[in-house]
Amino acid sequence: MKRVKEYAYGFDINEELTIYSRIGEEKSPYQNYCEWHGYVCKKYGGGKYAESTLKNFVHYLKREKNIVVGNKEIWSGCTIPILTVFIAIIYTLVFSVINVINTYNSAISTMVNDEFMHYSGYNAEIIYEALEENLYSGMKFYAFGAIIMSLAVLQFLYTVSFKIRDNNLKKELYSDYITIVQEIIEE
Repeated sequence: MKRVKEYAYGFDINEELTIYSRIGEEKSPYQNYCEWHGYVCKKYGGGKYAESTLKNFVHYLKREKNIVVGNKEIWSGCTIPILTVFIAIIYTLVFSVINVINTYNSAISTMVNDEFMHYSGYNAEIIYEALEENLYSGMKFYAFGAIIMSLAVLQFLYTVSFKIRDNNLKKELYSDYITIVQEIIEE
């Protein structure tokens, strides 16, 4: 037997949020705010709930709204510092690539010429190949790190923007519900 979850005051935030976010869409049961307002009035009005219950419901909605506002402020407040850290890491990785290239160029410029290398007993080809291998492996490592960090930044921005948008929608839902239930109480 499937157990049915009980919600405080018959208010399921997920269901109500889905309904609220779809107001005005083509397949939405409510084509405008007034129709949705009527739905809430029908659900909680008409003497279905005692006035004291509706007042408690308003306080419940206010508490939930305050939680959402707090969460929104946390997400908004942490975005800039974390983004700054991510960008600093990306800059470090990019400048590390530049440093690897500069090191390679410096090593090449210190080698006098092929004739000197051959005279001193070194094989210039092997040294050039070793330097190039060092250059490419260093560049690949730091470039890969920069790409991974850039993807992490994009994922972070997507997540934060989604959370902030979701919290804004919840805040507006709670505000509208509070207004409507207070109108029902005053009737």
